Amino acid sequence: MTNHIIIDPGGGVSQERAPRLQDRSDAELQDLIAEAGALLAERAAKRKQDAIEQIQRLAKEQGLNVKIDKPKRRRGRPPKAKPANS
Repeated sequence: MTNHIIIDPGGGVSQERAPRLQDRSDAELQDLIAEAGALLAERAAKRKQDAIEQIQRLAKEQGLNVKIDKPKRRRGRPPKAKPANS
């Protein structure tokens, strides 16, 4: 008995119906970029929250209590870099 593996590089969408990036207007590309950026930020936040929950769960299993604070934002200008020749 032979098993055949079919690889569909198009993700199941036919090439005729999937608009190519080159064929989209500037406005459509800007919208796509904004949507993708928002989705990436949402996924990153979800991964971070899941990691925090997992750390807290593992700590609790060991009888520890863990609190994870958000880092404080620094206000003002960053310090000036020292000259390289000093």
